[in-house]
Amino acid sequence: MLRKIFTLLIVCSLVTISCKRNKFDVNVSKIKIDLKVNRFDNELFSINKDSIDYYIPKIEKKYGKFFQLFNYKIINIGGTENRNYSDYLKGFLSDFTISNVYKETEKVFQDIDDVEDDLTEAFKHYKYYFPQNNIPKIYTYISGFNQSIVTDENLLGIGLDKYFGKKNAFYERLQLPVYLRYKMDEKFIVSDCMQAWAITEFPNNDSVDNLLSHIIYRGKIQYFIDAMLPNTPDSIKIAFKTSQLDWCNKNEKRMWIFLIENNLLFSSDYMEIKRYTDPGPFTSGFSRESPARIGIWMGWQIVKSYMDNNNVTLKELMLNNDGQKILNQSKYKP
Repeated sequence: MLRKIFTLLIVCSLVTISCKRNKFDVNVSKIKIDLKVNRFDNELFSINKDSIDYYIPKIEKKYGKFFQLFNYKIINIGGTENRNYSDYLKGFLSDFTISNVYKETEKVFQDIDDVEDDLTEAFKHYKYYFPQNNIPKIYTYISGFNQSIVTDENLLGIGLDKYFGKKNAFYERLQLPVYLRYKMDEKFIVSDCMQAWAITEFPNNDSVDNLLSHIIYRGKIQYFIDAMLPNTPDSIKIAFKTSQLDWCNKNEKRMWIFLIENNLLFSSDYMEIKRYTDPGPFTSGFSRESPARIGIWMGWQIVKSYMDNNNVTLKELMLNNDGQKILNQSKYKP
């Protein structure tokens, strides 16, 4: 009898631990969404360049707002109303380097079924938490290494040429820093998409512009990604190596004390904010084993503590623009 009770206690404990560990693993099996990744890159590069004036109206009609975004914001050639537009587009499609980039895209991304499946799951979770919100239309494109992810109202674009893999020869020829190349890999596409979508849907409207407001806001974005990608490792969600995450966990208290003792949390200095939130090889002021963007990681921990200690929904969190209040109510104690 005692053995049975002991076994039951172990099972209950495991269930409790499991539930705590998978707090975002909600049931989305009954949520139906119509998500398709549209291969704009394939269609654009398949047109006959000698008949480009014939194809432009067809592509413009089919892709609408995204085609405008592509022209103006991604390859920067202006709109179709420009009398030289067809020459500019033909020049882009005929460019030797761009043509080779597209060939590489065909090789690396013969299909994107896995990306589409993972995005479908992510946006099912989005619909679970935000049932009234729209699911964006999703497109792939080649940017000439300009843009990884672009968003606009109800649309999201993925620059496939920014995800060839960190050892890709193009990136080496471009002499991109190793720390930038690290996340130029297919495994980061979905988390990058959800980050970009969160930033689009929930902009930073904190009335205060200091380091604290920035790291809390970015912490909210990371927490949003937690909810959208419940089974994705933290190393993917924040694009840190496992060793960098370990370093953060071991040095969390020391980092927090450093920010407080140097009065950095309330600094509005632009360069100080960038120092703790921008990409880089490491965070200056700390060891070379530290990752860059440690402010974002710390904001993430504060937001986790806030959500654990307050009865707040994800929607309420994302609409809360008071970083100081979130810190005060978080009971954060590293």
